[in-house]
Amino acid sequence: MGYLTNGLSFRTLRQANEQRMPHFKNKKGLPAHTEADGSDWSPAQWLQAIVGELGEYANLRKKFERGDFDKAEFDKEARKELADVVCYLDILAKQLNIDLGAAVIEKFNEVSLRVGSPVYIGDDDSCHLRSAKEDKPAVSLEYAIKRMNEQKEKLGKI
Repeated sequence: MGYLTNGLSFRTLRQANEQRMPHFKNKKGLPAHTEADGSDWSPAQWLQAIVGELGEYANLRKKFERGDFDKAEFDKEARKELADVVCYLDILAKQLNIDLGAAVIEKFNEVSLRVGSPVYIGDDDSCHLRSAKEDKPAVSLEYAIKRMNEQKEKLGKI
C-alpha cells in the first residue's frame, strides 16, 4: 500500500479513528477520554496533540541533521511521527465537522488555479491535467452537492 496503489482514503482514516477512539488508554492504562468519541477534548487540545507530534518530528529531524541517526533510522521514525500528525489532524477535522478529504481536494484545486497549474484532483479522487482551454471547475457541482449531503447526513446522526 502506498501512493502508487489504491491506498488509504480520508474516509477510511475517519472510520478507523471513530472506531478506535473509545479504546484509547493513557500511560496508566485508564481510558484517555471521558467521551467515547473524544469530544471531551476541545479543538485546542486536539491542536496541541498535532503540534506535539510535529514537535517530535522536528526533534527527530534536528537529531538526524546533527548526525545522531542515519537516513534509514530517520526515515523509519519520521514516517511514524508524520502519520501521528495526520491521524490527529483528522480527529480535529471531525470535531469541527470538516470532511478533510473534500477540504484537501477543494484547497488543492484552488491553489492550482491561483498559481496557474493545470494539475487538479477530479471528482474521481484522481490527479488530472486541465487543458489550457478547459473552463470546467476542478470539482463538479454534482460532486459538491453529494459531499454536502453526506455532511448533512452525518450531522443529523450526532
